[in-house]
Amino acid sequence: MPNSSAGIGNQGLRHRQHGARNTQTAEPQTSGQNGEKGAAREQPPGPDDTQHKGQKPAKHRRDADDAAQDMSRFDATDRMLSVALTAVCLFTRLYQIGKRATVTWDETHFGKFGAHYINGTFYHDVHPPLAKMLVGLGEYISGHNGSFAYTSGATYPAHINYTFQRAFVAVMGVFIVPFAYRTCRFLSFGRAGALMAASFVLLDNALCVISRFILLDPPLLCFTAMSLLGYAAFAAQKERPFSQPWWSWLAFTGMALGLVTSSKWVGLFIVALVGLCTVEELLTMYADGKTPAMTQLKHWAARIACLILVPLLVYISCFEVHFALLGSRGTGDYKMPSTFQALQHRSVVALQPHRVAFGSLVTLRSHKPGFGLIHTNTTLQFPDRSHANEEWVAGGMGGKQKYNWWRVVSVNTTWENDAPESPVVHIADNAIIRLAHNGTGHYLRTSHAQPHHIGWDRRMFVAGNESSTSLWDLWRVRIVDEESPRPRDQLYAVTTTFQLFNAVSGCLLQATGAELPPWGNKMSELICTNDNATRSESSLWNIEQVRDMRFKRARFGSLVKRRLIRNVVWLNREMAISNNKLVADPDRYKHTESSPWTWPLLLYPMRLSAWSNSSIKYYEIGNPVTWWASTVCCFLYPLQMLYWLVRWRRGVSSWNPHEFRKYWDTSKVLWGGWALHYLPFFLMGRVTYIHHYLPALYFALLLLAFEIQCLVRWYLPPRAIWYVVTLVLMATAYVSYMFLPLTFGCDKSIKELAHLAWLPTWNIHRNLDSV
Repeated sequence: MPNSSAGIGNQGLRHRQHGARNTQTAEPQTSGQNGEKGAAREQPPGPDDTQHKGQKPAKHRRDADDAAQDMSRFDATDRMLSVALTAVCLFTRLYQIGKRATVTWDETHFGKFGAHYINGTFYHDVHPPLAKMLVGLGEYISGHNGSFAYTSGATYPAHINYTFQRAFVAVMGVFIVPFAYRTCRFLSFGRAGALMAASFVLLDNALCVISRFILLDPPLLCFTAMSLLGYAAFAAQKERPFSQPWWSWLAFTGMALGLVTSSKWVGLFIVALVGLCTVEELLTMYADGKTPAMTQLKHWAARIACLILVPLLVYISCFEVHFALLGSRGTGDYKMPSTFQALQHRSVVALQPHRVAFGSLVTLRSHKPGFGLIHTNTTLQFPDRSHANEEWVAGGMGGKQKYNWWRVVSVNTTWENDAPESPVVHIADNAIIRLAHNGTGHYLRTSHAQPHHIGWDRRMFVAGNESSTSLWDLWRVRIVDEESPRPRDQLYAVTTTFQLFNAVSGCLLQATGAELPPWGNKMSELICTNDNATRSESSLWNIEQVRDMRFKRARFGSLVKRRLIRNVVWLNREMAISNNKLVADPDRYKHTESSPWTWPLLLYPMRLSAWSNSSIKYYEIGNPVTWWASTVCCFLYPLQMLYWLVRWRRGVSSWNPHEFRKYWDTSKVLWGGWALHYLPFFLMGRVTYIHHYLPALYFALLLLAFEIQCLVRWYLPPRAIWYVVTLVLMATAYVSYMFLPLTFGCDKSIKELAHLAWLPTWNIHRNLDSV
């Protein structure tokens, strides 16, 4: 066996009694010594071999420091295998990658987002920016000028090098295979076990096909595998704390965690995995009482610095680059605060006056992310009000629309206007105003009526006009903050934060996150809360736009400062709100969308393209053999651990502490990674697809290889491992080959694919509306 990657069965061997003497066996520890041959001189102990219960484990021939060094060492054979695996993976990911010359599946989204970085125009999406910036980098290197819209199903024009763009992303998907091999060696896999695990990843059709398009999944999988590699390598150095390799791998892990989280929020699952393993390690260190308190504090400080601060710094830095690249007005800047928009090139918020007065036309933005601007029109009416009541719904809506504009008028209902000859009367702190809707002439009003969602506050609507006013129309302005250098004694556009109190009831105008039904155009509900002492963000407002011919255009660059942390937090909250609105579409269920419970069973693979006889077809389906086997392995693992725990409590377990610790240290990471990347999807209300299971599948395939390795070493002769690995990989490769036409792109008739439909739920050659 090679070095300390010898595996569970060969670690901590117990004494075997032969008559009057004990014979101690030990495998060679150097990576280059004859592969697995060192295991031939020993009889691996099985977990149920109880005849030697109570005997002590064999002594290691070298100290822990040497063992840690060997574990991180690659010899020539390891490097050769890693290079060979990488070369084969590169072929599978790149072969005929440009075969389909049309925009396929989510390339319409992520290709378009990449083009935004070339154009510099701001956009909004539910995912963090790193993976999309990498897509944009690939497009830039390919010579794309950002003009192509990536319309779904459109044929790529001649000037778009889509083959290179796909290949650039695919290369990131290639790295997961060598990462898998190296990770397994750090996790005490033998060379055969590591080869088997990496080959499982290589031969999975789902992991292959998802890497062949302009998508975010290849970077996500790459950084997930990188994070696991970093933690496994760091854990292998635990006997040499604060050494140079220990610090290097700890910092590498933190950087990888930042990269994976900056690609997709699914990366938070491996952050949780590393966090839980770290907490277990530190608590174990505290409980054993052998480590001095000062050393424990150093361990805590090192983890906090590298596993919390470093990922956070990487995450924020990615957003800083994101903002710097997207410095011009685009399709998504309306999601951002007014102060952010005021600094965007060509933004309408930047091209307006700063001053505001009675008679100005304004739009009002809430400081609550997701609410948008106060909006109304005469088609929106409460269901408990007849049209004769002339009360129309007012609420929050994103985007800049003509029905978002309000004119600020005085108490005496004088229709001040913004004509150049009109007198200028600024809106001071505690001023009483009315807000007249520019499109309808109605006033923003409240009453005793209850809101739709919240029964103890007051409803907001528009009603009345210049000749039909009410005291319920009156609002008192309270200035809360002024961001510009100007004095905080009057309202300004963009920079002044204020609250609005109703002059009659004293209630406070407040935005909510509740969504109105279709009769309210699904706007966010606007209320007047009786909790008028609050200064929560939902009660804070600012004027986003102003139209007034009496004032000159301002230079907001000297009035507003960029606030990176505020903008990052705001955008992340907007991303979360948009993500939660991605609900499942029942009409598409089983065609593209699928429920998480179906993923481990591979019940509903997904079509990635049009499905006609003449089209080039791609199918998101994994290798059924390893997919189902890994599912069985993951489902049985808790029962396996429970069985051994019961035997240990009854005093009949053959495990010795060192032997079991080695098994636990590896299996907990792999099974925990699978569980943390899979189970949280049951709590999500958003739409889900089978490709969401792929990060969990990566852990499951490594766990499958680990369990096969352990079973072989426990119950079969030592040399059997290579025979078993060969047979398993031959079967895996054959099944993968069967499904390769759907991975590389199939242009055959649909009927010719019928033999690949192993399950009736696989819509390879027919639709499943009736299934």
